[in-house]
Amino acid sequence: MNIDSIIWPTNGRTAINLYLNFLIKVIEILGLDFSSSDHSNPLAITKSYISGNLSEEKYRATANVWWGYLDDNNATRDLKNKDALMVRLSICLLSVTLDEVDELGEHLSWFFEVLEQLGINLNKPIAMMSEYFKFNS
Repeated sequence: MNIDSIIWPTNGRTAINLYLNFLIKVIEILGLDFSSSDHSNPLAITKSYISGNLSEEKYRATANVWWGYLDDNNATRDLKNKDALMVRLSICLLSVTLDEVDELGEHLSWFFEVLEQLGINLNKPIAMMSEYFKFNS
C-alpha cells in the first residue's frame, strides 16, 4: 500500500472532498490545534469549502493569507519551526482546488512530510490512510 496506488474518484470534486476529509480526520484525531493563529481557522474554512458554503475564490484567498504569513516571517524554507510547520499544515488544507486534482497524491505525500517534520509518529496516520482509501492491488 502506497500513496501512488490510491484509487481516486473520477469526479474531481468528489476526489478533493475525499482527500480533504481525510486530512481533517487525521488532524482532529492527532489533536492538532490552530486556535492560537491570528488567521482564520483552516479546519473551519476547509469544512465550509467541502460543504459548498465557501467559494473556491475565498478558499484560495485564505491559502494566500497563510502563504503571506510564511513570506512575511521569512519562513518559506523553514522546516523546523513549529509555527511555520503549522502554517504549512494549514496550507495543506487550503490548497486543493479542481486544477490540482491530478496532484492529490503529491499533496498527500507533502501532508505526511509536514506531520513528520512536526515530530508526529506516522504509524497512526498511515494506518488511517490504509483504512480510509481504496487501493489498486
